[in-house]
Amino acid sequence: MKNTNPVANTKIYLATSFFNEEQRARIPQALAQLEANPTVGVVHQPFDFQYKDARVDSDPAGVFGSLEWQIATYNNDLNAVGTSDVCVALYDMDQIDEGICMEIGMFVALHKPIVLLPFTKKDKSAYEANLMLARGVTTWLEPNDFSPLKDFNFNHPMAQPFPPFKVF
Repeated sequence: MKNTNPVANTKIYLATSFFNEEQRARIPQALAQLEANPTVGVVHQPFDFQYKDARVDSDPAGVFGSLEWQIATYNNDLNAVGTSDVCVALYDMDQIDEGICMEIGMFVALHKPIVLLPFTKKDKSAYEANLMLARGVTTWLEPNDFSPLKDFNFNHPMAQPFPPFKVF
């Protein structure tokens, strides 16, 4: 018989934008829910693994934004996607980020599940999701609600492929 008990062995790739304070503030909220989840073993948050510790606000080696940093960052993220089991994407509907779209696309190409938590400031009826994103995501959560991340079964991720938005 298949084991249905929770096992903390799933590696999550936490994809998120990092361009403003509101986006950065979402990370600890998501991490708190994922860390309390009994099916999560590891959460890879790319901003915790920056090449030569280069960040927008701190660049000890003076490489942030350089071609060297770009290539290393891309390869580090690509490797982390390859070794992760599931993508949890914190997707900002108000400020589309091509980087997170690329990460989602890599998970689609590798046939790995994507759990997308959208963030909106307007009523969800005011948004439309692009069909490529809408059909690529395995599980859509309700906008702005971190709580499902705590109880989601990442050992056996079930699809909920219908976005809470119109699709075009």
